Amino acid sequence: MGRLLPGGGQPALALLALTAMAAPWWLGWVSVAPNRLLSARLVPLPGALPVTVAWAAFHLSCLALLALAWRGRVERWAEVVAVLAVLALAATVGLGAAAALPAGSPLARASPAAGAWVALLVLALATATASAARGGTPALPLAAALLGLGAMAVAGVFDSLSLAREAAGRAGELRAALLGHAALAGGSLALALLVAAPLSALALRRPALEAAFLGLASGLQVIPSLALFGLLIAPLAALAAAVPALRSLGLGGIGPAPAVIGISAYLLLPLARGLVAGLRVAPAEVLEAARGQGLSEAGILRSVRLPLGAPVMLAALRLAAVQAVGLAVLAALVGGGGLGSLLFQGIGQLASDLILLGVFPVLALSLLADAGLALLARLIPAA
Repeated sequence: MGRLLPGGGQPALALLALTAMAAPWWLGWVSVAPNRLLSARLVPLPGALPVTVAWAAFHLSCLALLALAWRGRVERWAEVVAVLAVLALAATVGLGAAAALPAGSPLARASPAAGAWVALLVLALATATASAARGGTPALPLAAALLGLGAMAVAGVFDSLSLAREAAGRAGELRAALLGHAALAGGSLALALLVAAPLSALALRRPALEAAFLGLASGLQVIPSLALFGLLIAPLAALAAAVPALRSLGLGGIGPAPAVIGISAYLLLPLARGLVAGLRVAPAEVLEAARGQGLSEAGILRSVRLPLGAPVMLAALRLAAVQAVGLAVLAALVGGGGLGSLLFQGIGQLASDLILLGVFPVLALSLLADAGLALLARLIPAA
């Protein structure tokens, strides 16, 4: 199949850049509703100077991304330009919403129109495409985009958006949900590592243990998450009733305990596979040389297997961390709290802003966890 662009360019990246630039023109930039209950309607983008500057920056960034896609080699500049396009789009919508709200109408609500959401999604795909063309991952540039959006939010660029007003009205609830979600994901990952790490080390020289461990971890994946959480309620409630001291520690049939245990069960398979594979990266001749120097099996594990297998094991840890953040949403269904409580409240009330208030922090936590572990994986080989 021949190339669609001269010079060996990237047709997918070029198409995404064009789509991102055209979507807001076709589907709208900003929509305004008289109040929270009435449907929003598209409004023209105001011509105020700050809005025009942000609008021009967005189009210039998309054109620059298109020009980079036309080249024979996509470099990191394409990722940088895609992130700049995301920030310029966000600034256009935030500033445009502030200018579009009718004066003297405190109940009016402004929100990004469908075109802005489509352009945001397409630019995220463009960032991932540029990273893949370069041979990397989009974790770091997307995390940079999130940090930029966070800085803009602190500066008040999005204060006029209905989502920002919802967040301001629920600041305490959002903060508690975010901290609870991070605790659920972190606790689940720690518990899974506590089980998977020693069993993976023992399974290196015990094929029967490896088969049993991986078989159990694979079998847990077959059970639906809600069913697993439900199955844990009765035994944990009985255990808390039999040992009242455990109840004072927070263990019970309802609450974070079944959620953390259930989530950690799903994390066992990616962790076990990655840890076992990483511990086996070391070549046989290197292991023999280490034994010839008098190293014990524990010394070989510390000095040879772990350093050589670190990239593989960190890749498994990245996958498990992102999976933990996502599964922690379901903890709200068993009283575990977290950001899922906001999301399910929004679904029950048909409130899109409340749904997004639960979704966006989950996305941010996932990207930041992935980017942090990706950065750690880059630093370890250089250490």
